[in-house]
Amino acid sequence: MTKRLLRHLTACVALLSFLQGPSWAQPSDWVVTPSAYEFSMTLTFTVAVDGLVGAGNENAAAIFDESGNCRGWGTTDFLGSSGFYTGLILVYANTASEPGLEVRIWDAALDSLPQCLDLVNFTANGIQGSLSDPVVFYGVYDPLVGCTDPEACNFLSTALTDNGSCIYPGCNEESACNYVSSSPCFDNATCIFPDLYLDCNGNCLNDFDGDGICDELEIGGCTDDRACNFNPLATDDDCSCSFPFYPLDCDGNCYIDTDGDGVCEADEVPGCNDPVGCNYSPMATDDDGSCFYCCYSIYEAEDGYGLEIEKFAGVGSDNPGLPGLTTYRIYLTCPNPEDRVIAVTGTGGNSTFIGSESNFYQSPNGALLITDIDSATFANDPETALDSWLTIGLDHPTPGPEESAVNSTSGIWATLFELGEDLFIGGVSQNGWSVPETSAQAIAGADLRVLLGQFTSSDPIEGAINATVIPAGATETIQITPLFVAPPCGCMDASACNYDAVITYDDGTCQYPDEGLDCAGSCTSDGDGDGVCDEAEISGCTDANAANFNPIATDDGLCLYPGCTYPNAENYMTNANDDDGSCTFSLANDCPTDINGDGVTAASDILEILGTYGQPCQ
Repeated sequence: MTKRLLRHLTACVALLSFLQGPSWAQPSDWVVTPSAYEFSMTLTFTVAVDGLVGAGNENAAAIFDESGNCRGWGTTDFLGSSGFYTGLILVYANTASEPGLEVRIWDAALDSLPQCLDLVNFTANGIQGSLSDPVVFYGVYDPLVGCTDPEACNFLSTALTDNGSCIYPGCNEESACNYVSSSPCFDNATCIFPDLYLDCNGNCLNDFDGDGICDELEIGGCTDDRACNFNPLATDDDCSCSFPFYPLDCDGNCYIDTDGDGVCEADEVPGCNDPVGCNYSPMATDDDGSCFYCCYSIYEAEDGYGLEIEKFAGVGSDNPGLPGLTTYRIYLTCPNPEDRVIAVTGTGGNSTFIGSESNFYQSPNGALLITDIDSATFANDPETALDSWLTIGLDHPTPGPEESAVNSTSGIWATLFELGEDLFIGGVSQNGWSVPETSAQAIAGADLRVLLGQFTSSDPIEGAINATVIPAGATETIQITPLFVAPPCGCMDASACNYDAVITYDDGTCQYPDEGLDCAGSCTSDGDGDGVCDEAEISGCTDANAANFNPIATDDGLCLYPGCTYPNAENYMTNANDDDGSCTFSLANDCPTDINGDGVTAASDILEILGTYGQPCQ
């Protein structure tokens, strides 16, 4: 029977007793008017007189306030399951709680009121005591006689003489070894329970193999001390013993490992075991010197995903305004053309980092996202086309519907990247860039890859990506976290301007100076110091007034000035060095045989005559 049912039953008995009235003449002040109060409380009690608990079936108790008003009374006219007569009092009050209400006891056998020192604390709608565990009100005629044991339920602190009335609390937990069905008071702290899995006699409740160890306490394991997993605490052998297999011992160490790399000699696999090598073999355990290196290739991640680093444009001498820069594009590679890449972030403890030894190039007309760059400027300005930017799938500005937009979170990471610093998004920042799940550019497509960004720098790039992917046919996202490193690639030709002595693979990027120039753009030889390399000098007349002026000449040569070169001629020209036959002479010449006017008659004069012989005179 539950405590709630017992309490209801007690209430019903007490109420019936209250309606019938007591069989004795109650004190005149033991009267209560329930309708005068707002709240009530149920109190199940028994009476002890001089230590004798629940002996009388007509004893009574009443509750009074400090003003002497009766708040409720009841009679012990019900024999409870505790074996003692109990009663029920409905206590009334106009406040929800009221401490220190006085208790008065009526001893029916002597028709008198013994002294009672008990108090009751009122709680609205409260229930105190039950049929199996009633509240005991103690009354005494002689406070010096009673139960003197403090451990007893009815201990009387004033008693000097014990009258043998002590009653001790009992245990009403049926599972306890000292369970009693009835008692005037219960204290389950006195209950004694058997140890777990044992009965009150200390025997196992379950012991299938009869070894004295309860089934619940049996420890399964290997009981063979020769096995690797021998368990000295095991009580039942569970057939789990395992033994070492050559060439390993129980600790997983090789019996023979010449190079101490943790791989047994018989299991060594020769090959290229450098992850940066183009012919890297994940199965190789011993480097056999066969590694060769190349520039960026596909970096495998998990579940068929990976990264591909593509050299998109080498600038160098093709763009004197931006010398020595290389543009890289990063793609996430996918195993299925229907895979969707929707975001690159820092989340779940996985960071996104892309860095370079030198700053990233950021065009004044560029932007953080490809969709924020002006499309006309992007198409017509070579420097803007080399800007470093982020994207999901798009490789050029594409104004269009909202689902085509690439979005990003703002923050210091974006500001630093736009200033040319490394791109770093912390693993718990929730920052990054993304597109809607419905974006067409998020789909891997036939080439099984999605562009994530463009990065222009004079040094190789490396880092890690934390990408959010919706695999083909799935609805839930997964995180792909591949990383990549800058391979040891570059120019191995010592005569090139960008020769690098530490690289191990020539990637065809060697840059050479123009003919006659060194790597700084200066002439290797310039004899006249005019800033034009000797190999590039052009000999010719540099005087614009000369007949043979050459506008592209850099090294001054013979200039020709046509005119009369004969000093005796009437029209002699002092600066002429190329006689054009325009000389005229006077007939009054004192020496008519001096045809050429040089003041001497000589063979040259005859040659002059012969040169004009047969010509008509002017």
